[in-house]
Amino acid sequence: MIGYIRLEILRLVRNGGYLMMSLVMPVGMYVTFAGGGPDQKSLAQSMVGAAAFGALGVVITNGTGIAEDRALGWLRQLRLTPLSPVQVVVARGAVATCLAILPITVISLIGVFYRGVHLGLGTWLAVFFLLWFGIAPLAMLGIGIGYLFKAQLAQIAGTVAYLSLTLLGGLLLPIDNFPHWAQELSRATPVFRYAQLSWNAADSSAPTLAGVGVLTLWTVLLAGFASFAYRRGGRRA
Repeated sequence: MIGYIRLEILRLVRNGGYLMMSLVMPVGMYVTFAGGGPDQKSLAQSMVGAAAFGALGVVITNGTGIAEDRALGWLRQLRLTPLSPVQVVVARGAVATCLAILPITVISLIGVFYRGVHLGLGTWLAVFFLLWFGIAPLAMLGIGIGYLFKAQLAQIAGTVAYLSLTLLGGLLLPIDNFPHWAQELSRATPVFRYAQLSWNAADSSAPTLAGVGVLTLWTVLLAGFASFAYRRGGRRA
């Protein structure tokens, strides 16, 4: 499985255009609209939301590439290898989370040198690693979309999921501005709970049990969805 992960990362690294395009929207949104401030808490919260927005975009749109690979017969080749469906899904999830490092890093640097975000070293490390590893359940969603739909439909489904989860998850607009019913709905989403981990870390607060529980439940559900989609996509292939 390690060899397969290495192969997929190399394939994506060679596609430099995809990596650069994955930065355009989150960086543009952060620099133009989502600066936060003037206090450090607001600046840090805005930066975390923008970084989570960028990471979410990478792992969701990754589904389009998976759908295109399936159309080219790559899934048929994988089914001839000893890799089980679970191993393939886990490997693709690991690759997607690695891709998320780029927008997280770039937006964090912009936060420091352009927006003036100041955090302690330990806090920075906690925020970075929670943004990185916490995106895993959303990576499963992108993988499931890629294996379940054809390329064009996967692109549409990914875009709808990306924009709706961004809005509902409160990444660019605090959920305190939402109606009460929408706030409750937002707290049940994996995106809000994912970002909440790093929001709490940036504020030197411990993660909430409710947040960890909701995110864990979504991880299990979305991993099951990705495995189901892989099997179904393989039958179609």
